[in-house]
Amino acid sequence: MPSSPRKTYLALRTILLTLGILLCLLVPLTSSGRRLAGALFSPAISLGNALGRLVGDGLRWLQPGRLGQKESLREAERQIQELKLRLDALEDVSRENEELRRLMALPPRQTWRAMVAEVISRDPQRWHDRLLINRGARDGVVPGALVLVEGYAFGRVLRCHAHASEVVTLLSSECRFGVALSGNQAVGVLQGQGNTPFSQGELGFTVEYLPKDLQVSPEEQVVTSGLGGMMPPGIPVGRILADAPEGGRVHRPDRVRAQLHGVPLAPMGNLHFVMVIIPVN
Repeated sequence: MPSSPRKTYLALRTILLTLGILLCLLVPLTSSGRRLAGALFSPAISLGNALGRLVGDGLRWLQPGRLGQKESLREAERQIQELKLRLDALEDVSRENEELRRLMALPPRQTWRAMVAEVISRDPQRWHDRLLINRGARDGVVPGALVLVEGYAFGRVLRCHAHASEVVTLLSSECRFGVALSGNQAVGVLQGQGNTPFSQGELGFTVEYLPKDLQVSPEEQVVTSGLGGMMPPGIPVGRILADAPEGGRVHRPDRVRAQLHGVPLAPMGNLHFVMVIIPVN
């Protein structure tokens, strides 16, 4: 009677297992046995190697390099918490200062609001002198407000209409405001020179009413003084020209005062937008 398929399968499996055991016994005895065993069991060996690499990668993830990244993250979080605490402390100091000013009947400190405005017209005959912007009294703009371009003082508002304002640039003879020197305690008054160029051909401004013994270093700039309360202090205005008769930067038209010549840091060419700094208080 012929054997069933199940019996045939069991017989073949037994034969294969027997051959496998014999090969394992031959591995340490003959080189041919080692080669044959390697060919038969290479899939299992490859799987073992892959598992080993996976475990190794996991161990490397826990090595000091990874731990160092975790420590850096914790240190950054700690620094953020410290900065938050410092900010809270500064806010407390600010509140205490405001309370002290109230107790001493001092006016509150001036605050400022920045407003972007679009240039809507410019007189070709006075191109570097004045322009018209699309913000006016209804927007909170006031005469005397400082106008900036690219973070530099560009001019100030001359007069306001309901929805527009006239702006005179630093070059205009109608532009005057208080300025200071960036590395000096000296303060003076900026006066635009209009279309009258300096000796080297530049259009710019003068700074008047400076101390007669003034000394200026090459690195110093003209900045806003903040005096008068119409503009914040310390905003860059212009660089000082070295065009004095004796070759320096300080002009001395008489024995009681000194004078500087300067040119704006803000670009005076084609402009589409400016920023108006408006006093809030």
